This record gives sequence, structure tokens and C-alpha cells, in this order.
Amino acid sequence: MTNSPSSRKSQLLSSPESGLISRFLLDGRNNELNHQNALAAAQAEHQRVREAAIRVYELHELREEHQRLLELERKEQERLRAEAAIVEEERRLRELKAKTVPKLPPEPVPEPPKKVEPVPVQQPVAAKPQEPVKQNIFQTKQQPAPTATTPQVNGFLGAQTKPATSNLFASPTTASKVENRLAPTQLTTPAAQPPTAQIPMARPPPAQKNALADRYVEIHKELKKLRQVLQAEAKVPGSPLKGKMGTYRREIRVSIGQLTAGKGANAQPIAKITMALTDALTGKVPSAPIEVSRFTVRPREPAAGAANNDATLPSLFIYLLNICAKGIISQFINECSANPKAADPIGVFTAHIFSQKEFLWRGESLIDILMAKFRVVCPVLFGLKGSDKTERGRQAIGWKKDGPGYITEQTHNDRMTGLGTGFASISLRDFSKTSKANPYTPVNYWKALAGIVNTAPNETSNTQYVVLRAMIEGHEQRFLTFYGSAAIAALRLALVEFPKKAPAHAAAAQSLRAMVELLRTEGLVLS
Repeated sequence: MTNSPSSRKSQLLSSPESGLISRFLLDGRNNELNHQNALAAAQAEHQRVREAAIRVYELHELREEHQRLLELERKEQERLRAEAAIVEEERRLRELKAKTVPKLPPEPVPEPPKKVEPVPVQQPVAAKPQEPVKQNIFQTKQQPAPTATTPQVNGFLGAQTKPATSNLFASPTTASKVENRLAPTQLTTPAAQPPTAQIPMARPPPAQKNALADRYVEIHKELKKLRQVLQAEAKVPGSPLKGKMGTYRREIRVSIGQLTAGKGANAQPIAKITMALTDALTGKVPSAPIEVSRFTVRPREPAAGAANNDATLPSLFIYLLNICAKGIISQFINECSANPKAADPIGVFTAHIFSQKEFLWRGESLIDILMAKFRVVCPVLFGLKGSDKTERGRQAIGWKKDGPGYITEQTHNDRMTGLGTGFASISLRDFSKTSKANPYTPVNYWKALAGIVNTAPNETSNTQYVVLRAMIEGHEQRFLTFYGSAAIAALRLALVEFPKKAPAHAAAAQSLRAMVELLRTEGLVLS
């Protein structure tokens, strides 16, 4: 059935959109009012769409920022977990280092008969005759070394010294060869020779004993004054030190920090430091002269053929030697506590610089400047004693302050370990194959060792045990090379007898006892 035109028109007019269509078909559809209404509707729709888009964009940005913060949080958590793992591993490592395996008690052995020798002095009578007096090998009178057929008497146990077995300690460094080769070229005076006899000498009075340590403190104060004067002068406009002194200081510090093991590896850093010292000494960078005796332990007279015989040297040269000393001490503290082997290249550098003939004064080294630094940071090397538990004691043994308080015990022990092994690397250097003079002979190592092990039981400190272990560990072979059988006796006193003075649960003293077993595996029997 087909709709007629009239029916279709009626359907169109009756549809829901008939009103719109009817208005659109009106003659007045193009008037201004209709256009304004359409424009307003379009603007409203545009504003709605725009606001919706802005909301979507802002929501997207918030989600992106949230994801970024979540990622940062995840990374920080990973970093903290990694750091915590490192700290935990380091804590476990330190605990393992502190642990020792207790050794079995020695089997009872009948004491061999003591050898009776004539003595030139009256032996003091002990208060209790039933207790044998232990004699101190580090403070005895010099006598000829025993022959190969005569058993050597142990100065502190009263028994015959056990001969070193094979392996590490038995080769060309046996007692007879070492004593014949070293005497009298390297240890020329009785004070410099290792004592091997049985007759104890009286201890020096305290004032005499600490005179050297006190003089080092005075030298350290003089170095501080010099630094303040030169730093003030370097700030004066037109001063030849302005800029140049700071450049030298930085070059020396950086070069010392680059020292490493390996043949020829340190040629460039040493060359830079040598050039800086030479420029200061020759006056390439002029500076005021200063009396050198202010920085030496003992007065010196002019020496024949010496390069520097005048009473004064350029102050910049002394200042730069002081910077070298500070850098050496800093490297020992920062590098050698965790890695004792790092001390050897620093010790080689120290011996090289302080033995240079052009850097000597009146034929002798200026290493007193470095030792003054050692005296301040590690006093136990110079015979000073103090309790680790008291304020006065900590000041006496060089326990560093951190603000109003002190650094932790572990940090202090790390510092002392680095300084102890560093001191050994300097004082146990072999100059037998060079024409240069040793700036710090092995007798100084002997004296430092004696100053520690001669401590009375009620005056020992944990710091002494830490420094003593650092001085010995890794340096036994060199010690034996210089002192032979006397070194064996000294090691027995340091590692067997001295730890007996420590409190029952002193970890550092137990580590010394553990070294006895380690040396036994390498061929040296001490107990």
C-alpha cells in the first residue's frame, strides 16, 4: 500500500523532530537570534569537551608522576638493600677476623738445664726466689753472638732457643749469616745492634725515655707554625707563593694517592713530587729561609761534601716535605688497614724521597718531619701508654676525636692497623744494594717493638696489641733478615709472652696468639 503525499506530510509534521525541522524550515531561520543561539551552544559544547580533555590530561600526568615516584622508591629500596648487604658482609668479615681457633695446651716438657755464664754485674735478687725472673731481651747488654756450635739462650724463657725449621725462615737468613753480613755496616753502634746476651740493663728514667717523643711533639708544633705563616704569606698580593704553593700542595697529595705496587708504576708520581721539592729547594719559587734545626731531633754540624750545609733552607721546601709527610700518613690510614700490602709502595716512596742526597741537610735525612707526624697519630710506637677506657688515656695513645666525642673503636683500630704496618714498611727497608744512606734504620723498628712489649701488665692497652700485630704481620721475613736469631727471640716475646699480660677476653691479644700458629705452618716455631 502506497502512502499518499498528504499522509507523508502528516507523518513528518507529527515526528519528534518536527519542531526542529519546522523551525529550520521557517523563513526566519537565518536571523541574528538563531545564529547567536547556535554559537552559544557550540561554545558550550567546546568548553565541555575542552574541560573533559584537560581533566583526562591532568589525570594522565598524575598517573605518570605516581609511576615516577614508585620507580624512585623502588631504586632507593634496592640501594638500601645493597648497602645493608655490604654492611652485613663487612660485619661478618670483621667478626671472622676477630675469631681465633684456640690451640691445645703444650705438652709438658722438662726444662733443660740453664747454661751458667759469668756476669759482669751483680744480678738483682728477686723478692720471691721460687718465681724465676723473666729477662727482657730488648734491654740487655751487647755481647758477641753465639757460634754455630753453642746453643743460644733464650733471654725471656730461660730455655734454649729452638732452631727455625725449613721453608720461609730457614734459607739464607739464618742467624749466623745474617749477623755476619749485617754487622757492623748497618747497625754500627752498640745502641743500634740487636742485643743477644742475658744480662738485663736498668730501665732508663722516664724523663730520658720520653725525651725523643717530646722532641717530636715540638717539631710538630713548629711545622704548624710554618704552615700558618706560609699560608698567610701566600694570600698577600704579589707574593711569589700566591697560587704556586697551592698548586704544589695539590700535586703532591694527588701523586701520593696514585702510588701503587708494580715495577715502574710510580715513576710519574715520584717525578712530579721530586720536581716540586727541587723547585722549592733551588729557589725557582722563592721563599724566606728558615732554620732547619727547628725540625730535627738533634743539632747537626756541617758535613764534608754535603749539598746543604747552611743553617737554613727555603721555608717552602720544608713546607712541602711536611705536605709529603701528611700525605704518607693519610695513605697509611686510608689504604693500609684493609690492605696491608698497599703499605709497601708507600714505604718505598718514603725511603726514596727522604734518602735523596739533594734533599738531605748536613748529610742526614729530614725524616724527623715524618716521624713527628707518626708521634702525634700513633704514640704507642714511641713507647707511650694509656688506657683505652679513659679520656686521659685516649689522648695519650692518639685516639682521634670526632666532634665532641671520639671515633668508634673499630675506626680507631683500623687507623692503628694502617699506621703500624706503615711504620714497619718504612723502618724495615734494605739499603744494602744502594749507595744512599737509610733514612730510618731497622733499629727504630726494634726500639718501637721493645717499647710496646716492655709494658707492665697493668699498663697494657688494646691499641698496643693492634699496633703490634700490624707491625709484625707480613714483615716477619724482613725482621729476620736484619736480626736473625735475635728476631726469633723477639717474636717469641711479642707473640707468646706479651699477650699473657692482656685481660682474659682481649680479642686483639688473641689475634697475636693466632699468629704463632700461622708462623708455625710457615716453618717458624715460637712455642
